[in-house]
Amino acid sequence: MLNTFNFNAFYTLYKLHYPSHPLPSTEFLEWFIGFSEGECSFIIAKRGDLQFVVTQSTADVQILNYIMTQFGFGKVLVQSKIQNTHRYIIQDLKHLRLICELFNGNIVLPWRNIKFQIFLSNLNAKLSISDSPLISPNLTTIKPSLNNYWLCGFTDGEGCFTASMLPKIPYRIRFILTQKHKINVTVLEQILILFNNNSPKPIGAVVPHSANEVYELRVNGIKNCEYLFNYFNNYTLKTKKKQSYEIWKNVHTLIKNKEHLHPLKRTQIVELCKRINNIL
Repeated sequence: MLNTFNFNAFYTLYKLHYPSHPLPSTEFLEWFIGFSEGECSFIIAKRGDLQFVVTQSTADVQILNYIMTQFGFGKVLVQSKIQNTHRYIIQDLKHLRLICELFNGNIVLPWRNIKFQIFLSNLNAKLSISDSPLISPNLTTIKPSLNNYWLCGFTDGEGCFTASMLPKIPYRIRFILTQKHKINVTVLEQILILFNNNSPKPIGAVVPHSANEVYELRVNGIKNCEYLFNYFNNYTLKTKKKQSYEIWKNVHTLIKNKEHLHPLKRTQIVELCKRINNIL
C-alpha cells in the first residue's frame, strides 16, 4: 500500500492527446477516483466491447457533466428514463487507455482493483491488436487519507448523512459509509482509524449491513459526528450531498444547542431532517 496517488502516467498521455486543454487538477482526479470507486463500472461485454461507465441519478446529472468538462472527453447519456438515471461513458480505445492510466496503481478498494485488473487485461489485448503500447499492470493500492479528496469523492458516491427526531429517544444523527464485499472492510476500518486518531475515544464502528456482503462504517451522536467536520469542511463535496451535508450540519448545531427540546423548534428540525437526503 502507498500513501499518495501518482498521476504522472496519466498526465503524460493526457498532454499528448490534449496539449491545449487544461490539465485536470490533482484534487479533481483524487475526488474522481473516490467517486468512481463507489459509482463506476468497468464493463466487459459478451462480444468483447469495453466500457467505462459512471451512473448517477438524473437529479444529479450535473456531476456527470462536470466530470466530462474536466476531462474534455466522454459522453453523458440517458441510461434509463424509468429509473431516472444518466451515465458518463467512455468506449473508444484512446480514452479507455487514458482512464486506465489514471486508475492503474491509484485504486483504494481491493475489490475494485481486482475488477479493474481484469478490465485492464482485456484492454491490453485490444491495444496489442492495434499495435498500441500496453499498460503495465500496477497492483498497488492506496491507503485512504484525510489529506486528499479521495474520501470526499467516495462519500459523494457511497456516503449518507442522516438525522431524525424519534419518539422514544430525543434524536438520532449519523454518518454512514457503505461498501460491498468483505475484502473492502479493511478500507472502512482504516477510514475509521483516521477519524479516531483525532478523538480521545473511538467515534464509530464498522458493522455488517442487513443485506448480504454489505458493510457499513457508522458514526453516531453529536460529539462523534463533530470529528467529521474538519475533513468535510476542507474537502468540499461536489454532488447534491454537499447541500445534504450543510443541512445535516445545521441540524447538528440545533440539537447541540438543545433546541430540539422545544416543541416549536423540534417541528422545524423535523422538517430539516426530511430535507437532508431529498435535495431537488
